[in-house]
Formats: sequence, structure tokens, C-alpha cells
Amino acid sequence: MPLDDTLSSIEAQLQDMQAALLSSDPQTLERTAAQLRQAATTLAQALGPGAPQGAAERVQAIARRLTLVRDQLARVLALTERQAASLLPPAQGVTYGPSMASPGARIYRAPG
Repeated sequence: MPLDDTLSSIEAQLQDMQAALLSSDPQTLERTAAQLRQAATTLAQALGPGAPQGAAERVQAIARRLTLVRDQLARVLALTERQAASLLPPAQGVTYGPSMASPGARIYRAPG
């Protein structure tokens, strides 16, 4: 695939990813993220050494947009974690931590 087509593809995928983040549809978000990841891999393979100057400027613009999308995704993840925490009860105790219920293991206590 020519470099211009690859750059256009990843720009379109970034646009789709931003739209998926706004829609809050998890299936669309997952599918779009996979497509964006594939487009980024293709771009990394297509760039190689000696990329033309115009391509370098487009890649920098893509990198800036990708940073914004990553920040948006982090915000959505934080919001989702807060919503899940408000719906699910907190974990009860820890497995290997100190227990307040008994001073020692049952096998070491005297009967009675």
C-alpha cells in the first residue's frame, strides 16, 4: 500500500475512533480500536527510513491526534471504573492480610 494511502487510512481510523468514543458503544469502540491498531502497524511498516518531508508532517499531525484520542480513552476508562465501583460492592477483606475475627489458626486453639 502506498504511503499516502496508509496515511489517509490511519487518519480515517482516528476520525472513526473519536466518533466511537463519543458514541460510548463498547462493541464499536473495540472494533474501531482494533482497526486503528492495525492501521498504525501498517503505517509503522510503511514509513521506514527516508520518509518524504510531507509525510513526516502528516505523521506528526497524526501523532498529535493519537495523543488526544489516547487521553479521551483514558477519561472514558476512568469514568467507567467509577461507574462500576458505584454499582459493585467493595471487596470484603483480604485473603492473606491480618484478620480481626480470630487471633490464630483454629488448629492451634484449645477446644472448649
